[in-house]
Amino acid sequence: MRRKTLIATAAAVAVLAGAGGVAATAMADDEERRQPAAVAADDRGADRDNERDDERDDDGARDDDRGAADAGARDGGARTVSLTDAVGAARAEAPGTVVSAELDEDRGRTTWEVETLAEDGTWHDVTIDAAEGTVLATREEQDQRNADEARDALRGSRTDLVEAAKAAADARPGTVTAVSLDDDTRRWEVEIQQDGVEHEVHVDPATGDAR
Repeated sequence: MRRKTLIATAAAVAVLAGAGGVAATAMADDEERRQPAAVAADDRGADRDNERDDERDDDGARDDDRGAADAGARDGGARTVSLTDAVGAARAEAPGTVVSAELDEDRGRTTWEVETLAEDGTWHDVTIDAAEGTVLATREEQDQRNADEARDALRGSRTDLVEAAKAAADARPGTVTAVSLDDDTRRWEVEIQQDGVEHEVHVDPATGDAR
């Protein structure tokens, strides 16, 4: 609407002013044509800048993703195989009742030392790589007296070693580093690391109560 008003006004001036008015009208038309062209050029420049910004953002996002993936791989390499997985690997290697498991470090290598008791009374000490979960070694020992004591301590038990560890961790949050069966107290003894301090929690095999 405004553009039509300007043109009508310019035409009236041209009629009154003759050639000078015509020239003025032509200049006005040229200015109108130049302005859209300049705006279009600015728009194209802005579009190019936006495209470059988008490309930089995409590159930055890809770099962030790669960094996160690398960090995840490093974190994964530092993780320790869980007690549950270590016990599972030990039982697959030497079937039986698991009576102890301890996280140990020797010569820069961290391992799980898991002890199982077979039905025939044979003790198996299975060493599990705590980083990979693979079996490193298995040793056998015959000790019928200790086998009888362990079976007697576990008579009527409803809580196995892994369940005892979970009950202890629920009662005292932290990292479980060892679980063993105490023949004298007939309880599971669970060692937990919390803020650099070691705590010992006892779990009743019959009830699963931790204290």
